Amino acid sequence: MSEKGADMAIPPELPGILKQFIKDAIRTQPEDLLEWSTVYFSALVQGQPLPVKKVPKRVFTTDLTHVALTAMHSQLSMKSTVSKKEVRSAWKRLGLPDELLKYIYKVGCFGAELDWIKFFALCCSYLGGTIKVAMAHACYIMNCDPTCKPPDACVLFETFRYLYTYLAAVDGDVPQWRMDRALTYLETQAKLCNGVVKVSDFINSRKVRLE
Repeated sequence: MSEKGADMAIPPELPGILKQFIKDAIRTQPEDLLEWSTVYFSALVQGQPLPVKKVPKRVFTTDLTHVALTAMHSQLSMKSTVSKKEVRSAWKRLGLPDELLKYIYKVGCFGAELDWIKFFALCCSYLGGTIKVAMAHACYIMNCDPTCKPPDACVLFETFRYLYTYLAAVDGDVPQWRMDRALTYLETQAKLCNGVVKVSDFINSRKVRLE
């Protein structure tokens, strides 16, 4: 019997793999796309490092600190959109280097107006070095429950999801299935705790991996 008209089953993981492949190809800009694709998928099958160009993290002599970012957030977070002029003014008052500000602008591809929450997320990423530690910084600075004291802190799940999804997209190395698994687990935890995600839910938990 002919199967010409039968529906073809699409593996559930295929869209995520292709989406990640496209992002990696755009980031790497290989001279020979076909040859690079062969190496890419061979490495993926064998569990080896992918041939993807990394964006090196720069280190500056006068550095951003948790205290400085907390001060900036308290000044600028009242508006969802801020101008580069406002950010630069707050940045200069804290004595932070122009080179670092330009670097964060470049990573975020920001225009004259920018979403404060995205700029804030990239600053947390610079502080943390990893997405997990970046999210911990965000929770401590944005803590929405005064009764949640260090070493814990918390943010609403919706806020956590937005920040995490954005940082994972900028990073480009977090598989979609891992993001989905982490968010599903943390949403379940949040429903048991007034809708918030706590640092203790993910910082040392073996049940969730953010990166």
